[in-house]
Amino acid sequence: MEEYIYYVWLSLVAGISSDVKLSLMRLFGGPRALFEAPEGDIIQAFRQVTEGHRFGQGLRRLLERDLLPADRAITRAARSGSHVIPLCSPAYPSLLKTIKDPPIALFGRGDVTLLKTRCVAIVGTRRASPYGRWAAAEIARRLARLGITIVSGMAEGVDSAAHEGCLAADGKTIAVFGTGLDVCFPKSNQGLCGRIAEKGLLLSEYAFEESGRPEYFPVRNRIISGLSESCVVAEGAVRSGSLITAGLAAEQGRNVFALPGNINQPGSAGTNLLISEGVPPITSLGGLIELLGLQDAADEVKAGLSEAESGLLNYVRSCGSTSREYILAGCGMPAADASSLLICLELKGLLKLSGTQVYVQS
Repeated sequence: MEEYIYYVWLSLVAGISSDVKLSLMRLFGGPRALFEAPEGDIIQAFRQVTEGHRFGQGLRRLLERDLLPADRAITRAARSGSHVIPLCSPAYPSLLKTIKDPPIALFGRGDVTLLKTRCVAIVGTRRASPYGRWAAAEIARRLARLGITIVSGMAEGVDSAAHEGCLAADGKTIAVFGTGLDVCFPKSNQGLCGRIAEKGLLLSEYAFEESGRPEYFPVRNRIISGLSESCVVAEGAVRSGSLITAGLAAEQGRNVFALPGNINQPGSAGTNLLISEGVPPITSLGGLIELLGLQDAADEVKAGLSEAESGLLNYVRSCGSTSREYILAGCGMPAADASSLLICLELKGLLKLSGTQVYVQS
């Protein structure tokens, strides 16, 4: 833990990008060696890795070598039951290490083992349409049922819907903050934040009590995509944070998928643009599962059905989209039993119950 403080110190030095910090670490052999190096050597190395660009305030803060903010952050993490995850920690996500500018240290509250699981990001606009929110929640729910950890940014709209959909399926989700871990933004997500802390993971590279600045959120997006093997863009304007995340994901070598939308819906302009540029469209939930290479897992879920569940599923499939009452009346089993099985099949992601209608999930 003694070595961790130097990672946290460097991580919290403002005014210097993560890729520059990483380059300095490599030149000196680690953050502690950088901290202890002569001032002249640091200045020379800084000029070298920034190619002579001026970052006066950032360099001044680096040369202050003030460990107090790092010590406070580590103490605060311990008191709040949070985790400090520096780049050297075995808990640090290996996939995130592969990006060009990984965070030097992370703070996490919840289940840090999720950082080692298979993750898919779901992102989109804060001003999501009902369709966008439904799609984000449904995609998250289906993927969660297949053991995928859902990563998003805790914002209103698509992000919140993705987290909610995952939790509704008793799945695991990671919310990446653009603030300190103890600052829930937006405040309306306070309840969701608490549930994710209990059943998933809250993650941030920012110090406790950091309320966030507008520029923090686009920077935060590289963590969302960096943690994930694939990124699903549910909705977003042409110039939006969700398209920034899609661009970062592509740069990081991740798969990107986009949900097509109504051409009259502003929130679909960005996703439709991505599709026009060659990003694979999500034309069905089953198609996305195949694109993600999860068909075997989906088949395993189906293979685990009881005889009664399989019989009812096949009956619904033969009926097509139809009313719940029609199915209960014609399936050849007591209505109460059939009703319970319908709910079980919905929870397993095989049926969709909407009002009086029942659909087979694609």
